[in-house]
Amino acid sequence: MKKCLKLSVLPLLLSAVLFCSCKDDEKAGDPNPIVKATVPGAEVTIDQVNKRIDVLYSEYNTLSSVPVTFEFVDGAYLYTPLMKNPATLDLSRTAGSTIVVQTGKDLIYYDVYGAVDYPLMNLVATADNGEVVGRVVINHDTNVIGIEFNNVVDVTKIQCDFTVSPKGGAMVTPSSTSAIMDLTSDQEIVAKSDRGGTVTYTLKRAESADVSIAPKGWTRVQGEFTHPSYMAVYKTEDLFENEAYVVVADKRAKFGVLSNGYAFKTTMPEFYAQDNTAAVMINGSATDHLILAEGQVLNQGTEGKPTAFGVSKTNTVLIGKNWNVQWNSAKYEDTAAYYAMYARNLLIGRGVKQSGLDNTTQFACSAIGTTANGYYVFFVCESYESPGITIQQECDIMAEWQCYNAVDLEGGSGAGMLIGGKRTIYSSKKDASGMTDKDYYKPLGCVGVLR
Repeated sequence: MKKCLKLSVLPLLLSAVLFCSCKDDEKAGDPNPIVKATVPGAEVTIDQVNKRIDVLYSEYNTLSSVPVTFEFVDGAYLYTPLMKNPATLDLSRTAGSTIVVQTGKDLIYYDVYGAVDYPLMNLVATADNGEVVGRVVINHDTNVIGIEFNNVVDVTKIQCDFTVSPKGGAMVTPSSTSAIMDLTSDQEIVAKSDRGGTVTYTLKRAESADVSIAPKGWTRVQGEFTHPSYMAVYKTEDLFENEAYVVVADKRAKFGVLSNGYAFKTTMPEFYAQDNTAAVMINGSATDHLILAEGQVLNQGTEGKPTAFGVSKTNTVLIGKNWNVQWNSAKYEDTAAYYAMYARNLLIGRGVKQSGLDNTTQFACSAIGTTANGYYVFFVCESYESPGITIQQECDIMAEWQCYNAVDLEGGSGAGMLIGGKRTIYSSKKDASGMTDKDYYKPLGCVGVLR
């Protein structure tokens, strides 16, 4: 009888424990669950009212992988990223990174931002009464500030608005954080802060895509194609008796790769219909070769160490021979690519034209190159009712366009380029009667795009 009584009481005890546990879970948590946050080598401040955490480094550190250690009130923990402490956060984005803390029954959201405390933190440069905004790059290793403009009428009156360090930052030269400057020549900029001391910068106006680097015989095309102001289109109708086009784009352009996979080859107009944000589209390969998009290897290809063109996630150009391609990544010289596609030949490597290129066979050609100052150069040459060019001639042309690196893409009927969705060259494919089928587009495993 006693044994039976003990067994019958046990479920009641368990129910009571579960009831109490559920009651505890229903309690509201602490509205300020983070007590402290620390990052090695950085100052961390917490704004509990706005749920904002700021990480400020006193010297250069990469912001893409910041280890943050949190101290919480009793019972609180990181809900996102789940149970990670320290948590490694990407603070390189302007929007920062968001973490979520579980406290009682509540989820509390914090936004985490990262910055490096330099005397001069940022510069916004505008021209033509604010109508044109320059692209500003501050190199804190060399203390050089570069500004790129397109279509600026008067560079003697550039409006410069400086942001200085929050730790005692101030401008020395000019003496105000807002000044009008003459950028017909390099200017000296001096800023100071409590931790960074006094630093002298050189302010340079860089040439942009609308400043002609075109060789003799090429004409700027305006009004025929739709494209951003940081791109320029050139054309010639007498390139070894052929018609050819070049697009030059400055460093504001972003390179990417569109693909439906090698098994689902797609024509260029079909690619453009899928994504009409592509300002410029150039052919990839129609054969079984490397395709990488958004960090995913869509096609590993049959060539073990291919030549390829691509960019890293931070838009660093990767171009050359002997890429390391695995099933889950594609790297060039130990740098992982975010976008990449196969190229047939390296034409120019680090300013050196390659030897042994075919100088006999003529066909339609396409190529991608970059100049020493980071411009993209997209080139196509047709052989529609014309002889075409050799790969050696293509190499010489890319060198004339001041390419520091360049690769040769698929040629023949696969060569092609769209600008704003509009065709440039015609196909060289022949139909059964031997006539050129100018409306033909060869299905491709991928295309390279500029936005």
